[in-house]
Amino acid sequence: MSEQIVTALLSGLVALVVAAVGAALTLAQQRRERAGWLSDLKSGWALELHKARLESYPEVFRILGGLSHAGGSRLTPEAAGQVALTLNGWFYGPGGMCATATARGAVLGLRSCCRHWARDGGPRPEELYGWRDLAVAALRRDLDLPGLESYDFRPGSTILADLRRELEDEEKRRPRPSEGGGGGILGRPGPVRRGPTGRGGPTTRGGPPTR
Repeated sequence: MSEQIVTALLSGLVALVVAAVGAALTLAQQRRERAGWLSDLKSGWALELHKARLESYPEVFRILGGLSHAGGSRLTPEAAGQVALTLNGWFYGPGGMCATATARGAVLGLRSCCRHWARDGGPRPEELYGWRDLAVAALRRDLDLPGLESYDFRPGSTILADLRRELEDEEKRRPRPSEGGGGGILGRPGPVRRGPTGRGGPTTRGGPPTR
């Protein structure tokens, strides 16, 4: 084989190797750019979704407030029917579009419970507040606010000791400069005694369902 043929073959081989390396580098760069674009797209979508929830979820929390006894009025089947009606409007609006499947399921379960009570009458369903607590917990989780407080501040309730202990633990993790006094802001927690548990239906941890 002549020297010219060998030289031509080597030149062609080098050109092929250079082209293959260039193509691989270009493909890798395109993949990196695509991954970065997808990451930016998902981050932007997550941010917009969180904003949409922050705008629409306060309405459903106000609706759920209609099931509370805090106002002093007795909860009636008619009031529950009105809650079911407003929950249905929220579900088929922006709130239902941005809620997770868990939150939507809890809201639908509560809507169904309220609607059946309004239709059938009689005593309050045992599972009503269980569904309400599940809906609140799911909606809070959508907002990255986990946890569901029982708000049971009666004497003997464990929630008082739990809240006091959480605050004191937070003090220990984040020490602050002394302001002329020792000890925690709440003092020592009192003895812990078990309070009553929730009744019927889906329930959450942390004491009896909120009223």
